[in-house]
Amino acid sequence: MNLILLKQSEIQTTTTSSGGGGDENTKVETTSLFVNLPSKDERAKHITNHLHKKSGETVSIGIIDGMKGKAIVRHYHHNNNNNSGNNSMKEGGGGSGIRLEIQSDTLVTPQATPEITLVLAVPFPMRIKALWPVIASFTSVTRVVIVKGQLSNPEFNATKNLLPEVYHPLIEKGMMQGGHTRQLKVDVCVGDDDGIVSKQLLERLGLLCNNGDDDNSSDGGGGDDGIARLFLDCEDDEIKTSPPRAARAVVLARCCGKSSSLTTTSAPPSAIIAIGPERGWTTDEATLFTTECGFEAATLGNSILRVDTAVIAGIGIVSAALDECYELLARGEGSIIRGEEKEDVKRQRKDG
Repeated sequence: MNLILLKQSEIQTTTTSSGGGGDENTKVETTSLFVNLPSKDERAKHITNHLHKKSGETVSIGIIDGMKGKAIVRHYHHNNNNNSGNNSMKEGGGGSGIRLEIQSDTLVTPQATPEITLVLAVPFPMRIKALWPVIASFTSVTRVVIVKGQLSNPEFNATKNLLPEVYHPLIEKGMMQGGHTRQLKVDVCVGDDDGIVSKQLLERLGLLCNNGDDDNSSDGGGGDDGIARLFLDCEDDEIKTSPPRAARAVVLARCCGKSSSLTTTSAPPSAIIAIGPERGWTTDEATLFTTECGFEAATLGNSILRVDTAVIAGIGIVSAALDECYELLARGEGSIIRGEEKEDVKRQRKDG
């Protein structure tokens, strides 16, 4: 854990008065924030056994979908038979544990960062369970959409690893490892009413281009709303009319296209990645994504990857490309990359 993650519902308050010399009108009241973690809590164990924090030392904390800051560690031991004990310690449920005294003056709102939505055809159950914390550790991943592919195993749709009570704790573990507070949104679309992945489903989920142009644009992909939509598949020569571009090139071409620099109202660049199941996407699905839904076929290299490897590699490459694009836009150099990428597409078309 690189961040101790706290829920808003766990935060308690205490008010103390100081000054005034007995005059009630001049007393100053101070409200403090704290969280009591029982000794059995995984976060308390991490603070004690891994970080070896002593009372009075600080740790980095974050509030889910909120601010980040510091908290002072206080180890406590409460005897349930001792009625003279501190009432605030009793709120921790008795026994021993750790109180985190949140330092309000250190709390800051995290800066806006690039965003990635992962569209994943439901994989082998144990793979998705292992992937939840890994996906959530990436700061840029804000949404995961699980869909049914034509070649997905129907038995996988009923796995308990797609239930909120299973994946929420795993996601929070990944967020703590990644050191960020932005909650990962999950849409599981594997029910009978959802059907196989379709344009209607993607539109309902808000994943299609929203500028009214989903025809092929001049630079090789779908409608140009500044979002990079990448269709990743391991290999199927039958559906390839031309070699796909590298994932990084697609991101730079798409995300540096709407403007050459950032403005005060500019949103960070974003991307949508579509990754198929173990048996890959079908020809019909490839046509759906790349012809009807504004996605561009992209490659992570020549290797045929397992689903879990493709997810991690794809997010890593796209995340780094989005960061690169963000820096270029901040320096006002987005148009330079855009021009280079357009020339690259023209050369590919000419060669094809």
